[in-house]
Amino acid sequence: MRERVGVVLAVLLVTAGCGAGAVDQAPGAARAGSSPEAGCVTSSEVVVTTADNGHRVCLDLNGTVRVSLPGSADVPVTVSGTALAAVSDHVFRGVSAGQAVLTATIRNCPGSAAPGAMSCAAMSRWQVTVVVG
Repeated sequence: MRERVGVVLAVLLVTAGCGAGAVDQAPGAARAGSSPEAGCVTSSEVVVTTADNGHRVCLDLNGTVRVSLPGSADVPVTVSGTALAAVSDHVFRGVSAGQAVLTATIRNCPGSAAPGAMSCAAMSRWQVTVVVG
């Protein structure tokens, strides 16, 4: 019984290190054009990362938003709203005044586990609101 409790505690400790808060811990501040507040400065090109999760980004009409997330080749990004159009998997262009939301599900733990080791399956929802105007 003690061994089982120890294993359960070890699993909890490993997964706690890969919790949802890891996404928000990315170093560095959000780039120009990104703000958690209602207003922000518009830009013709914006790069959004995990640090921008939950933020609002303002973009010029015909401007470009590039999404740079960990393991981005494997991370599909979806867009809702009519203000943005997809140029490629991780590049969007402002096509009309209004608002759109970019969404992805990202892995909280970097890399993959070694063979035979436990892997971290913790995932977080990433979302950025883009205001085109």
